[in-house]
Amino acid sequence: MSAPARPRLPDFAGRPVSLPDTPDAWEVLRPGDGARDVLLLGLGPGNPQELPLVRATVERGGTVFWVEDDQTLSRLRPDGFAQSGWRRLTPGEAAQLSGAAVYLYRPSLRLAPNFWGPITGRIEAKATALPASPSTAPTVWLPGDETQLLHRELRTALEEAGFSPVCGLAPRGAADLPNAWGGRLPAFTLSVNLRGMDADGRIFHACRALGVPVALWFVDAPWHVLPAARLPWWREAPLFVTDASFIPGLIEYGATSVHHLPLAVAPHMWRPLPDAAEAKRLAQLAPRFVGRAAFPARERFFAAARVPGDLLAHGLALTDENAEPARQANFHWWAERLHVRFWPGHEVRAAGLGAERCAQANRSRWIAAGLPLGLRVTGDALWRELVPGCEPEPPVDYYGSLPELYREASAVLNVTSLLLPQSLSQRHFDVWAAGGVLLSDATRGLDIFPTELTAPITLTSRAELGPRLASLAANPQGARDLRRAWREHLRAAHTYGHRLAFIREKIGA
Repeated sequence: MSAPARPRLPDFAGRPVSLPDTPDAWEVLRPGDGARDVLLLGLGPGNPQELPLVRATVERGGTVFWVEDDQTLSRLRPDGFAQSGWRRLTPGEAAQLSGAAVYLYRPSLRLAPNFWGPITGRIEAKATALPASPSTAPTVWLPGDETQLLHRELRTALEEAGFSPVCGLAPRGAADLPNAWGGRLPAFTLSVNLRGMDADGRIFHACRALGVPVALWFVDAPWHVLPAARLPWWREAPLFVTDASFIPGLIEYGATSVHHLPLAVAPHMWRPLPDAAEAKRLAQLAPRFVGRAAFPARERFFAAARVPGDLLAHGLALTDENAEPARQANFHWWAERLHVRFWPGHEVRAAGLGAERCAQANRSRWIAAGLPLGLRVTGDALWRELVPGCEPEPPVDYYGSLPELYREASAVLNVTSLLLPQSLSQRHFDVWAAGGVLLSDATRGLDIFPTELTAPITLTSRAELGPRLASLAANPQGARDLRRAWREHLRAAHTYGHRLAFIREKIGA
């Protein structure tokens, strides 16, 4: 005989959720060893009186407190719910209740996340009794480690601003926050690409209940990162994006605070400005392109994504015709034509796959245009297959010899990723700091810089690459002056210290 069908209700996004009524559907939020009373966060679909934890409470004469979202209650129990010895609490009363064991009906989080998130956050925060950081050495939680993107740069910026970064692996849940924080409340949390956050937002809500602001900085395409958040808690956090073109879509999907925050100069890149003699020597060197043909684990990331062949052909044709990211088959072009849902789920990866394939083709065409001009390529061996005649040099370590590589070139070519079509790459900052000269395709991200700096380095077509390189070679002093002007501007406005100050201003930390 088959088991009876479980009740099903739509979740916050309209997807059906099967609702179990077995004891293991309830998670212990607070064990309350020896507690007389119990608090149920969610009743579930069955008869909650039959739960062992409830029977034990009734047998010892305790009170069963409960909380339920009104809409869920009306759907599961249209005639209401009343039971002798049971007492319904408001969310505020539940958060203040002491001495009771607390159990959460986990499927409730999907049914009404905006209702349950703050409640669970306040209850879990109540068990996290930590002193604040001393004002002389406030801590900041920076989840992650030195192997991850931007971690070193942000840790250094925090230290220079007078903070003591607390790093390390992500906690398993809100209960692990005291250990993750070193026993003190941080002044704020800075999470890059959702590091340290859990899918349900329990850590975020606990941070907020404890008065710890949380900043989420998406340095990759935000819609590729956000599927890791199963529930909509991220909408309530201050969001920062390196590509301003994603701001309207995030707001459309409910984000309440979104800010443009580009990358900045990596401090380890700084090298002395070339003198006149060295500038003359550098002007005679070959130009260089540095970058991989595909990001690590790309095939696995896009394994389930598909794009129509005719649309891909159209997108690749645009890449052949145009050199500006805004006029190519970028991420937004693909999302519009595929009608993808950005969130929740992974449907959006189809748009990402299309943009990534066109980005690879676009870079290949730039490299092909540069090879007759002596362009040297540093990157993975895949370039050899993609670009006839290309003999790439092996990749170099970002924190090792890359600054010297940037410096030892007449110019370094940047080709914007179509996954982030209005972004600036780390090269837009690092090449100048290393003492090199950058030439960039015409990404709108360059608008954050003065026109007198961007006009000499912006390429609106591949045909401009040769004449621009010739101009640099013919005027070494002009190239040196350009280096100096860029470096002065970057030092004055585009360090990670500046980015940190912007984050602190927006989150009120």
